[in-house]
Amino acid sequence: MITDIGWRRLYRPGYFGRRRDAIVQDLNDKYGNNWQLRWVSSAFPDGLTFHEACIVHYEFSYLQWFKDHPDDVDFICSYGECIDNAMTNVHSGRDYTKQEAFSTHIQDIAVRNVLYFFGRKFEGPSDKILVIRSADSEGYRYGPGNIPYFNPKGIEQPSKCPKWATPGSVEDQWQSNKYIFVKE
Repeated sequence: MITDIGWRRLYRPGYFGRRRDAIVQDLNDKYGNNWQLRWVSSAFPDGLTFHEACIVHYEFSYLQWFKDHPDDVDFICSYGECIDNAMTNVHSGRDYTKQEAFSTHIQDIAVRNVLYFFGRKFEGPSDKILVIRSADSEGYRYGPGNIPYFNPKGIEQPSKCPKWATPGSVEDQWQSNKYIFVKE
């Protein structure tokens, strides 16, 4: 967790989506290298870094879901791999910081990490890829807009849940608890 003195919490920017690069450029233009995103909660009032938040919020929510739904783990393991938004997502493996696509992808990495935690792996043919994104994909139900956040009372209000996500979901928490911090 970041404990640096001299960082000030500004505001909750909400969902970036495909505008991510433009929003980041605007923040860079305004603050230079003196800004960052952090995910705030009552347990972490100074916020968590991207990597820490992926583990604490995404991964733990997915872990809880799959612990309670072992048939879903079997279903996922019947695939050769999973992705979010591009075939290159597989190169991220279990590392949240490897973001090579047009938008941030976390759910595929969280799924890989949870499978690893359970001692499981993808067992299907290598060309059988589970897409965890669009409503017309086999893996849509495992998207962050559909997986419940493990502690719904920890979602900041008013919610910044995107229209495509379910209130109380991992995505709701991710967008609602995301803040811009600047160095003073």
